[in-house]
Amino acid sequence: MSNKILVAGAPTDSPGAFFQAYAAGTATVTVPAGDYYITPTANVTIELNTDTSGNISNASWAVVVANNTGGYFVADGVNIRANVLSGTPTITLFQVNGGEAVSETYA
Repeated sequence: MSNKILVAGAPTDSPGAFFQAYAAGTATVTVPAGDYYITPTANVTIELNTDTSGNISNASWAVVVANNTGGYFVADGVNIRANVLSGTPTITLFQVNGGEAVSETYA
């Protein structure tokens, strides 16, 4: 994870903001590693792979944030997905501690 610059009082999704919007699309998608909030979204659940065999192709998904509810969850980049139940809802997640990436060293 790169270093981040956070700016006090910055609004969501602005450079330096604590919360950064992450557009996950309109179809079922594996969520990249990080901490996230999701607002209540119709026809979308957040699910955890509960299979312990070590083989991702044997995934067994359990709901951790129910349809049309909001919540906080942590993703490892492999075992958490945003699952579309029907239609093509827009999935927007809010990544915690997003901030602005530090690209240089400042003296």
